[in-house]
Amino acid sequence: MREGLTKDRLIIQRVAEETGVSARLIAAVVVPEQLRFFTSERETYKQIFEPLKILGSLSQFSLGVSGIKQETAREIEVRIPQNLATLITYPTNANHDQVLYERLTDPHDHYYSYLYTALFIKEIEAQWKNAGFPITDKPDIVATLFNIGFENSVPKANPETAGATITVGGMSYSFGSL
Repeated sequence: MREGLTKDRLIIQRVAEETGVSARLIAAVVVPEQLRFFTSERETYKQIFEPLKILGSLSQFSLGVSGIKQETAREIEVRIPQNLATLITYPTNANHDQVLYERLTDPHDHYYSYLYTALFIKEIEAQWKNAGFPITDKPDIVATLFNIGFENSVPKANPETAGATITVGGMSYSFGSL
């Protein structure tokens, strides 16, 4: 996984510069998704991804290297700050859902996976800051919220790390704790 993220470092850095979201935070959200994929699809990982030193790109319900659901991506687009809207423009008369799917699942270019991940982070951080509970220094909470989604993001004074349970090396962790 480290080598896959290293291969993608220039894309991650580009997205960080475009969105103002830390490259480390973007990667921190991708890591548990990749660990979940690698541990639940272990044979696929060993046969395909490990030898090539690349990240797995999901293509069913959760899409791309960060596992964004298509409905979450659409919600990200609705919430996008005006100053960043040009990053996700679509060609005229394009089939929105088809283009979005292709963007998120492109095995050769992970730009949109990282972009939508960063946009989600930016939107969630703004929601919590506006409610008086900034989480910019809480990557575990940001990762938890990424995993549980907008609908479960309820700003509060003492958020807890949580999310899907992922078993790595015989130990169970929450998405946010990884």
